[in-house]
Amino acid sequence: MEILQPLQHRRDAADGVVALTFDDGPSDWTDPVLDLLAAHDSHGTFFVIGEAICSAEREQSLRRIVGDGGEVGNHTFTHPQNVGELSAAALREELRATTNRIESVTGVAPRFWRAPHFRSNLKARVVAAGLGLREAAASVIPEDYVWRAERTADFVLRSLQRGDVVDLHDGRPRDEAAGGTAADREETVRALELILEGMAARGLRSVAISKLG
Repeated sequence: MEILQPLQHRRDAADGVVALTFDDGPSDWTDPVLDLLAAHDSHGTFFVIGEAICSAEREQSLRRIVGDGGEVGNHTFTHPQNVGELSAAALREELRATTNRIESVTGVAPRFWRAPHFRSNLKARVVAAGLGLREAAASVIPEDYVWRAERTADFVLRSLQRGDVVDLHDGRPRDEAAGGTAADREETVRALELILEGMAARGLRSVAISKLG
């Protein structure tokens, strides 16, 4: 079994192509994100928390992601703070339960997973690979969960190059403390609109992460 390094960027990606990704959904902010992506002929990859897929509305958001040409990734079931500290059995169940829920809702099994807070290690990658999942990292990582929209957009647009993977957030983990993070993701949605407008001016568009190359 080959253990690939986390996908962070693809410098050999097609001209004008990047991957906008979104963590911690599905949530109330997933559909506004999808609206903006659709308006700019772009597609996103959404790394979802298994336990957040908890209602017909959330399930519909996942089906819309796939129907719109995007991709759903695995972000564990409970969003543990450090998956590298979990036992192999515990992590396997976190990932397996989320994959099963995604596939039962969308009919498509995820190909990628992302560790919460990017805290991973070789053991975690081996466990994930055994479930057919490759780890996705990112090359552009703004703090959109605390920054105002303009700061996030400026950071992304100044950094963004062909083949980059951008990490944004369309949701909020259940156990996330109220202090230190935004209570909602409205600033991310506003930032995304600015980012997509800036990308369009530079001839860039977003594709699902598996289509970077």
